[in-house]
Amino acid sequence: MANYTDVNGVPFTDEDIERWAAVDESEEGYTGEHLGPSRPGRPVSVGADVRPVTVRLDASRRAKLEELARDHQTSISQAIRELIDAI
Repeated sequence: MANYTDVNGVPFTDEDIERWAAVDESEEGYTGEHLGPSRPGRPVSVGADVRPVTVRLDASRRAKLEELARDHQTSISQAIRELIDAI
């Protein structure tokens, strides 16, 4: 049995793949319940003039931003958008 690693470094095996396939092919189908509640992310309709902005942050500022997003159960991008909208 082979061992694999996903892009995030999480290991999985052929047995996992077989189990996932069985769930997907069952009458119940894939529910995604193990993923937990969804979080808001990129808005579905953001407009034609939307462009990404790259900002370099030191570790302290990045940690504050991550904490803010985690506390508000949102993404870092959404937290930044909300902070800008609050100005």
